[in-house]
Amino acid sequence: MLSSQTTSLARYLLVTGLALAPLTASAVSIGVGPKGGMNFGDAQVSNHDKTTQRQGLAIGGQVEFGVTNPWSLQVEPMYVQKGARFDVLGVTTRANFDYFEIPVLLKAKFGATTGNAYVFLGPSFGINVNTEGKYGSLNGDFKNQSAPLVYSGDVGVGGEFLVAQYVYLSADIRYSHAFTSALDKSVGDIDDWKSRDVRVMAGVLFHMGG
Repeated sequence: MLSSQTTSLARYLLVTGLALAPLTASAVSIGVGPKGGMNFGDAQVSNHDKTTQRQGLAIGGQVEFGVTNPWSLQVEPMYVQKGARFDVLGVTTRANFDYFEIPVLLKAKFGATTGNAYVFLGPSFGINVNTEGKYGSLNGDFKNQSAPLVYSGDVGVGGEFLVAQYVYLSADIRYSHAFTSALDKSVGDIDDWKSRDVRVMAGVLFHMGG
C-alpha cells in the first residue's frame, strides 16, 4: 500500500504535469539552462529561539515556459543544502538537511526584451537526500527521524539581460519558508523544524523559441 508521502508526491507531480501541459502547448517560448548559487539556511526550531545560518550550495537547472507577456512559468529542479546552528547547554549544535527541490514559480517580467526585472512566487517540493547533525565534536545521523518530503513557498526578485541572440544571463534573490517540518520524529527536545532560507542565484537561459 502506498505511504502518505508517496501519495503526496504522486499528487504533486500530477498537478504539476497537468498545469504544464497546456502551458507548453501554448507557450510563446521555452528556455532551458543551468542555475546555481548560495543558500543561507536558517530555521524555526522548537525550544531554540536563537539560531545561526548554515551556508550551503544550491545547484541545478531551470526551465521557463513563456505564456503571455509578461507572465511565464519557471520550474527549477535543484540540489539545495539547508540547515542551522544553535547552542545546547553551551555546546554548538549543527543540523544539515540536503534536498532535491522542485520549485514551480509564477514569474512576471517588467522591462524591455534586452533586459528586464522580474518578480516570482510559488510552491516548492523537496525530497530529503541527506541528513546529519553534530553536537560539539560528536557526529550523528538522524536520517530515520527526518521527513522524506517537505513543502515550502518561495518569493523573490531578480533581473535578466540579453547577452547574445536567445541567450539571457539572470540573477535573483529569494526567501524560502517551509510549510512542513523537516522532522518526522523528535530529536532530543526538538520536535519541529521549519527551514527559513535566503538564496542568491545566477543562471543562463537559452531560449528555444519565441
